[in-house]
Amino acid sequence: MSLKIDLEKALHTSVGEAVLKINIEVAEHEKIALMGKSGEGKTTLLKMLAGLITPDNGKIIVGEETWFDKANKINLPPQKRSIGFLFQDYALFPNMTVRENLNFALSKFEAPTIIDELLEIVDLKGLENQKPGKLSGGQQQRVALARAMVRKPKLILLDEPLSALDNDMRLRLQEDIVKLFSKYPATLVFVSHDQAEVIKLANRMMIMEDNQIVKTGKPTSVLPSTPPEKNTGKIISIHQEKRIAKVLFNGQLLQIHLNELGIKKEELKVGKEVKITFYGV
Repeated sequence: MSLKIDLEKALHTSVGEAVLKINIEVAEHEKIALMGKSGEGKTTLLKMLAGLITPDNGKIIVGEETWFDKANKINLPPQKRSIGFLFQDYALFPNMTVRENLNFALSKFEAPTIIDELLEIVDLKGLENQKPGKLSGGQQQRVALARAMVRKPKLILLDEPLSALDNDMRLRLQEDIVKLFSKYPATLVFVSHDQAEVIKLANRMMIMEDNQIVKTGKPTSVLPSTPPEKNTGKIISIHQEKRIAKVLFNGQLLQIHLNELGIKKEELKVGKEVKITFYGV
């Protein structure tokens, strides 16, 4: 399912009137990260894709299906678009249990067995009869993530859903997202300000500036470089069997042997900041 977006939308920003102009194509199952300062229109773009905001002009074409076409007066409502949308707030129904929240989003054409599959992936088995108020923030976010996937949508939209979580829980949710997309492939467009998160989840990123996309490419080629005086990197992943870790440093992914990281075994974990030293030969 390819995604073709050619949209315009007037914005009322803190510095005055502006026009959001987006013209991009996204391949099937591609994972796109959007980065940029506040007010650039990232969330507005997600809401236009979801049908929650109506563009002023343009088109949204998903595969062979037109979701929006201003000239031809086509504008599918959100419930007719194959999307899963995860907001910064969890937007769960407080009077419903975990299972009921997921069941509410279930299509009548989808077998209910997917609910148990999702609960297993996001490690919520045993909590399915609890209401959101009895869950931690991380657990609530995992429910919201599972709910977004219940219909096996073509397009998943994430608007900084992990920004309010602590680092350990944020890393845990990133792993859950990776597992979910492995099990239920879909196209992903998400907003993030975390470089490590973008490296882990996206295969292409887009920088927004002046309410348009000004740069796009692989995350490691687009992300800004670390200042020379900062010689620390962040562990992105650890492969215990091969004894290597991938470390994000200066916009690049380095593959380093665990013995060379210079930290105690009990401190070795994803998200850990490590000092990088280069030696001449």
